Amino acid sequence: MGTLYLIRHGQASYGETDYDKLSERGRVQARAVGRWLAGRKLDALYSGPLRRQVQTADLALEEAAGAGATLPARHTLLELAEYPAFEMLQHLVPRLVAEDAKFAQLTTAPTPRLLDEAFHTILAKWASDEWWVDGVERVSAFVARVREGLTRVLASASSGARIACVTSAGPIGVAVGLTFGIPEARMVRTSIVIRNASVTELRFRTQDFARHAAWAPEQVSLVSFNVTGHLPDELHTER
Repeated sequence: MGTLYLIRHGQASYGETDYDKLSERGRVQARAVGRWLAGRKLDALYSGPLRRQVQTADLALEEAAGAGATLPARHTLLELAEYPAFEMLQHLVPRLVAEDAKFAQLTTAPTPRLLDEAFHTILAKWASDEWWVDGVERVSAFVARVREGLTRVLASASSGARIACVTSAGPIGVAVGLTFGIPEARMVRTSIVIRNASVTELRFRTQDFARHAAWAPEQVSLVSFNVTGHLPDELHTER
């Protein structure tokens, strides 16, 4: 059996113009991940292409090296990018305002609470494929992308390999959903509770993936989900 560690990136710069970079807390979280990884004998390390994902992996590598551990070099896996949240909001907020009067304040005096509610409403409609926009990745394409990338990684793994992937909440939700064979909307729903710098552990049958190069629930088992034991309480964040 091989082991796949799915690690969510550290806290990004929520509320800033440039969201896609780690906050100071996110950098501390990333280093905590590095100390945790120092105790694992990894055979491969991947990250998504987003800056917050890359920064988390690189800081973790730096911290692990400082602890005397040698981890494999990071490889970028494009399929581990997050779903297109900002594109969704850009195109679908006007529709939300037009269809639900309680969101009218978004265009005049938005509050953090109203913005959160708007995002979760839009995300739920996108995840159920009720709302979509031409040119913006649909939920089925997102799930297929993540499945393809992870399948390729697992199919190339040697027997008993330990692999870490630094990604975002959405792809982790997809991986867990694929493990249990749940609908796409539930995969996205699962991702909402995933904390920054958390670890989700899966076990997979290396020979099955190498032979079939396809993801099937009977080939993968969930060992742990959304674990943050390597983080002190003050570093527990969900966004």
